[in-house]
Amino acid sequence: MKNTLVRESKHQIEGEFLGFIPSPGGKLKYIQVKVGTRILSIKLAKELRETLVSKLEEGDRLGILLKQVGSSYGTKLELKTDHVVFLDNKKQSLKLGTLNMSSNSKKGKKKKGKILLCGKSSCSKRGGKQLDRVLTTTLQKLGLQEQVNIEVTSCQKQCKKAPSFILMPGKVKQTYVNPHKLTSLIKAHYL
Repeated sequence: MKNTLVRESKHQIEGEFLGFIPSPGGKLKYIQVKVGTRILSIKLAKELRETLVSKLEEGDRLGILLKQVGSSYGTKLELKTDHVVFLDNKKQSLKLGTLNMSSNSKKGKKKKGKILLCGKSSCSKRGGKQLDRVLTTTLQKLGLQEQVNIEVTSCQKQCKKAPSFILMPGKVKQTYVNPHKLTSLIKAHYL
């Protein structure tokens, strides 16, 4: 069995906002951006949709962060974003993204992230329950209990490396975590 390393990098593109593209249900999930001579349809993260509808105007210059995911066999550029920046000099520079959402939204303050903790038997037997307690106390010590949720999930397919969890956003997978290094890991990802 081959062990392939999946690499993730981010790329920023710059382009002119052309408009929104509604989904079949009528929701505005995509924006259309002209980059050079190409026109791209880019899916917006749910957290951005409401905010951008009221702020974007046709012709705005935008900087958009896209993810490139791949291994040694090939890469794929996902046309999905959770980070948009105005580049126009006319408007005040405004950053929008899952980590920089304004707190005046209808639903109140957005969560900054979540930790997906494997709750299946193999992970639970190998320290998953203790890891849940340590994660909870670590978030409280760092004052992140309001910004970060811990969600127990089904199997994450890391049974031999149990216990495992994923830090979101970013889908950073963690296995064999030493409880003494957990504080620095959480600080690095969320602060």
